[in-house]
Amino acid sequence: MEIACGCRCIVCKSQKLTGNSFTALDGYTDIHHTCRDCGAHFDHLDGTVFEKCEICHFKT
Repeated sequence: MEIACGCRCIVCKSQKLTGNSFTALDGYTDIHHTCRDCGAHFDHLDGTVFEKCEICHFKT
């Protein structure tokens, strides 16, 4: 499911993000964003930047 929120990219500060919601291992809903400008993929809540993400199948 694609989501829109007020986040900015953790790397370049762009607001052009795609977001995907999923249920985390702890049972809570989480979101990962991918920046359409610089390609960074990161966790909406804790800001972890991923080079490869098994959850969203993201690869740089």
